[in-house]
This record gives sequence, structure tokens and C-alpha cells, in this order.
Amino acid sequence: MADEILTGEGVALQISAASVIARAGAWLIDAVATGVVVLLLPWLAISMIGLDQYDAAMAQAIVYILMALVFLVVPITVETLTRGRSLGKLALGLQVIRDDGGPVRLRHATVRALVGFFELWLLLGGLAFIVSMLNDRGKRVGDFLAGTYVARMRGVRSTILPLTLPPHLAGWAQVTDIRPLPDGLALRARQFLARAGQFPPPVRHRLGLRLAAQLERFVAPAPPPGTYPEPYIAAVLYERRRREQEAFDRSRPRLTAHLTGIETLPYGVPDPEA
Repeated sequence: MADEILTGEGVALQISAASVIARAGAWLIDAVATGVVVLLLPWLAISMIGLDQYDAAMAQAIVYILMALVFLVVPITVETLTRGRSLGKLALGLQVIRDDGGPVRLRHATVRALVGFFELWLLLGGLAFIVSMLNDRGKRVGDFLAGTYVARMRGVRSTILPLTLPPHLAGWAQVTDIRPLPDGLALRARQFLARAGQFPPPVRHRLGLRLAAQLERFVAPAPPPGTYPEPYIAAVLYERRRREQEAFDRSRPRLTAHLTGIETLPYGVPDPEA
């Protein structure tokens, strides 16, 4: 099963769900690394506290703390900071992503780690393997609950259609006031236009309405009655880019003169490197 997501740099990432074998290999690498940590941490704790300070209660507390640290805190932290990577996934070119193609967050990593402790470690991966074999994306129980899956990523350059101004909105765009858009909103709108044809019609219409409503907070006046979301989004992004380019062109002579003045020494002092 292949999907495509668009990054902010204009790179289309062709992604396909990782096979069960690839996921198992990545987990084995992570398991080996986890085993090494499990062996080293007790020795480190003993060397820091001292063997004579140990009793049954302290040993039990340390075991619980180490289990929480190794099986929950570390996986959640690593997966959140790396946006879905781990040592094993990095080695095999895999990454955890959301069902919609976006990066995983703390919530997703937490659900995956909590469920994974039972289905991967306590059950030795048996439940995860069976469930992964029964669906086309190889999702385990933690993926279903978190809304994620593991993908095999390969980046390829893709042609992205340029922004165009719908002719019937040209007059409105010239007189409209567009406040600075949040970078995230502008990027989501650009990605939506690039991928609109890939969505089912109901999803496409719903996403368009949502983005148009978010853009309306930064644009005045409202578009002509009866304007559909996609032409409206395209007109806003096109006009925003056009105005930014005009502002840059106006500032270029001043910037060039400023840079020339920087390179010239004051009071006619000759340049020793000339």
C-alpha cells in the first residue's frame, strides 16, 4: 500500500507500509539495545549507591523504576523527539507516522509505548505479530489505538504545480487585506492544494472548508458569495506570495547599496587586502 506526503521543502515522499518482517527486525534491534541498557543500569545503580545500602524494598523499588524508565520513558522520549524513529527503525529506514501521513506527537508515542509494553514485551511480540499479519498496513494493537503505522520512507522529487490566481477572483485579490499568515497554516494550505486530487470528494470538500475558515481570520473582505474553498485558498496564497515578492524587489536596491557600503572602508582608508 503506497501513499504520498508533501514536505515543506516541496519534496513528495513516496511511502509504503513496512512489512511485518521489517518491523520485527527493527524491534529486535531495539530489543538488543534495550537488553544492554537493562544490564548496565543495575550495575550503574549499585556503583552509585553502594552494595551495602541495598535491601529488599530498595531493590524492588529500583526494579520498578528501571522498568518504567527503559520500557516507557525512553521509548516515548525517543519516538517523540525523532518524530517516529528508533535505533532499529533508523537502521532499516522505517518511521512511525500518523494515518494521515503527519509526524507522531507525544500522545501517539505514549499510547504506542503503553500498549507495546504488553503486546511486545510481556507477550514477546506474539500478539503484535498476529495482529500485524491481519491488516494491509502491518499495524499492531498500539498502532490502531494511536492512529499510526510504520512506513518505509523513500524520498523522490516530484513536480509541484505552481500557484495560479483564479481569474474570477483577480479583482477581489488586488484590493483585499491579507495579514501575515502563520507558517503552519500557509504550509497546510499549500499542501492541501498540491494533494487535493488525491482525497475522496467528501474529505476534499471538508478539508477545503476547514482551511478556508482558518484563512478568513487573516483576510478581509470576504470573497464574493458562492466562492468555493479551493479557488479562495489559491487566490490568498497567490496574492500573498506576489506581495512578498514585490516587497523584496523594492528592498533589493537598498540592500545592495547597504552591502556595498559595508565593504567600503570609511574615510578613504585603503583596503589592505585589495
